[in-house]
Amino acid sequence: MFRVSGEPARALRHAWMAEPLHAAVTELAIEHGYELHLVGGAVRDVILGRDVGDWDLAGRGVIDIARRFARGHDLRTVVLHEDLPTVRVISRPGDPTGFLDFVELRAPTIEQDLLQRDFTINALAWDVRGADVLVDPTGGLSDLRRCTVCAPSREVLASDPLRVLRAFRFVAQLHFSVESATGEWLAELAPRVHDMPGERIGQEIVKLFAAPHAADALQAAEELGMLEALLPPLAGMRGVMQGGYHHLDVLGHTLLAVHEAERAINEPQIFFPRAAEAIRSWLRAPGNQAAVRLATLFHDVGKPECRTQDAGQTRFLGHADASAATFLDCAERWRLPTHIRRQVVRMVRLHMRPLELANSGLKAEAAGQYPSSVVTLRAIRRLMRDAEPAAIGLLLVAVGDRSACRGPASRLEQRGRLYELFDEMLVRYLDWLRENRERPRLIGGAALMEALGLPEGPLVGELLDAIAEAYEDREITTEDEALTLARQLLADMDE
Repeated sequence: MFRVSGEPARALRHAWMAEPLHAAVTELAIEHGYELHLVGGAVRDVILGRDVGDWDLAGRGVIDIARRFARGHDLRTVVLHEDLPTVRVISRPGDPTGFLDFVELRAPTIEQDLLQRDFTINALAWDVRGADVLVDPTGGLSDLRRCTVCAPSREVLASDPLRVLRAFRFVAQLHFSVESATGEWLAELAPRVHDMPGERIGQEIVKLFAAPHAADALQAAEELGMLEALLPPLAGMRGVMQGGYHHLDVLGHTLLAVHEAERAINEPQIFFPRAAEAIRSWLRAPGNQAAVRLATLFHDVGKPECRTQDAGQTRFLGHADASAATFLDCAERWRLPTHIRRQVVRMVRLHMRPLELANSGLKAEAAGQYPSSVVTLRAIRRLMRDAEPAAIGLLLVAVGDRSACRGPASRLEQRGRLYELFDEMLVRYLDWLRENRERPRLIGGAALMEALGLPEGPLVGELLDAIAEAYEDREITTEDEALTLARQLLADMDE
């Protein structure tokens, strides 16, 4: 059925006309006889009742239409693509959602244009002149109702192999399943994804791992037999057994850990009842959710190369650094944003430390050494300081990692107590930050170098860290005491 009348079109008209500038586009199209269709994700999201991120309009002669509209409303235009003319009209400067994109039709008719789009759920259009008709040449409306990602044809997918990765991004964003024939095409074409420019791959990776159901998308790729084709670094993890706390091989543990970390992201109150709101606030920052999921996916990727057997015990010494190095190789190829790279590397390199700190606390608790708190504030501060700007994310990775350990050495009650300790650690750290935010530094690097005659270098940073820590613990309170401590530390180094 190419055209569908009724409720979907009425919902689109209502959503579109709610914005005054959109109404002005409709008036322009009616006045001058322009055939302009709202297309793609905006149509899909309105029908699903989701917030609309991008408003895309397809038509003929869109450069002239966009410029005429912009002139009439004192707006700015930017030509995004010239091969397939695409013009952005910026309606709210500084607002990343404040724009309209006008895109030239890729075929003589809107129906033929939609047949070339990636998936049926994105191959829907509505004429902004207000007709109560939805253009649907591929059955996309039916697939929306069935919650299914379906490609119009194998040829459409093959024309841009990145659409393979995009299919799983829609699984992650919409919580849809993949239609069976489409799944076969995706598996066949998956190896070609890596022929695409790295920055395009990276853009899809970030969108996928920022989505609320990324773990299900990874599982769907695994079930279709194409996970390692999409993410080659995972290939060596399959079949590497661990024992002890682990009931799965490294790959199985990793996929389960992503599910568990994602549960902590989507419902932080389950694991962090006291710190849940702080976690939600941190996760709202762009890139943070993607960073946590990526860190969880890569946290053990270095284990296969580090695996050794010692007196019948399996060890993975150095795997955290090896995992971080593997991620950095991927991040470079994918041109991932710098802030995401930095956060993921911190979390991967440090992913064992929250567990080690909490476990040391449990041992102290069992021995009755700490009557009020089993982990010292000083130890918490050191851990979180080393992990910033991803300290909160590190605890989410730790929850995912520990929750995915259900081997013979793991006990349910121990896991529950570890979650309580993670929550307590985060609350105490955040409380300490609030109390100490306004405290000045006792001495800066330039003053320290001048007073002690030191050259610029790592030693100055180490001394400043030691001074800051002593100041935080109220062991010193003046600049003179800071210099005295620095001199003593230097003397100790010379002995």
